[in-house]
Amino acid sequence: MGWKVYRVPETATILQNGGVVFRELSEAQAYEFQKGIVTTILSIENTFVNLAKLNAERGNKTVVICDRGAMDPSAYMGRPEWLRLLDELNLDEVDIRDNRYDCVVHLVSAAKGAEPFYTLENNRIRSEGIDLARKVDEIVMKAWIGHPSLQVIDNSSVDNFAQKCDRAVQAVMTRLGLVADSERYGKHVRRHKFLVKSFSLDASFPVVFRDFNVEHVYLSNTAGDGVQIRIRKREEIGSSKEVHRSMTIRYPEVDGQRVETRRNLSFREYEALRAQADPTRSPITKRRRCFLFQDRYFQIDVYRNPHEGLVLLEAYLDYETPGTPVVTDARASLPDWLELEEVTDDKSYSMFTLAKVPGGLSRGPSRVMEES
Repeated sequence: MGWKVYRVPETATILQNGGVVFRELSEAQAYEFQKGIVTTILSIENTFVNLAKLNAERGNKTVVICDRGAMDPSAYMGRPEWLRLLDELNLDEVDIRDNRYDCVVHLVSAAKGAEPFYTLENNRIRSEGIDLARKVDEIVMKAWIGHPSLQVIDNSSVDNFAQKCDRAVQAVMTRLGLVADSERYGKHVRRHKFLVKSFSLDASFPVVFRDFNVEHVYLSNTAGDGVQIRIRKREEIGSSKEVHRSMTIRYPEVDGQRVETRRNLSFREYEALRAQADPTRSPITKRRRCFLFQDRYFQIDVYRNPHEGLVLLEAYLDYETPGTPVVTDARASLPDWLELEEVTDDKSYSMFTLAKVPGGLSRGPSRVMEES
């Protein structure tokens, strides 16, 4: 395909191969070890990224794939210790989680759903029993909640490890715009959209979540080629002042499939592009809630403007037979505390349609309950 692939090795294994035995460390030593892991991860990644940038200057396309990421060490210490570590290293959590990596692919441990295949034989440094492996996997996965492109690949929707690897490759290729969106996790997996009824942001929520203020702006495209270009600004509520900005280019469907590309933007790039906003589309502002349920990643969007009160849920879900409604095939995968109506194929609920000036839906949207 003409891409150079750099593979960043797992830092913890490199360091522990030098003789460090984690279970033998004191609390102070364990903290310093995790601190060293973070700094080493960043240093090694930066080396590969700098090489990739030099490749780009020569016209060579390069992708850097990292085994683990800078958020992973947070699973091995308490929240106060993690925040202290970030402060000492002058790091911002949102920056290293959302801005540093274009895509995060989490392969759920075999300890969850594929227990007969869980083994320590493929890495002599590992020592976690199956129960601890489940716990650590859950914490690591939750550490990445909020990333704009988090893909979770569990064990219930694959028949073997080869299929699991194939889905990981598909996720990366989709992020690079090399395969159609409908192929993200292979066949039988697609993005589903649901209308959420009677939802309140202030109501009790049964799982860990992160909330964001989000702005989408569609840009003018005078080429007449059907390409949709939009930029997005996203800021986590109650966290740092770091803002994630990106641009998505979505190409017309071909044989029912659609390819899109995305890249991160700087503040200056975002503001310059925003000046090219499409006058026929309203900027969309909304509150986004990201969470995990049954090893699947969900996003709830509560629209502020336009269509104030519209609430939509999105997720990539597997289903047994292509075309079978997810509500009958994969109900167990959906949050059971939400009242949902699937609108996946209803184009009136596409964001491109919702942004149209003047707006309007063919039927009344769900409304957010009045917040106290």
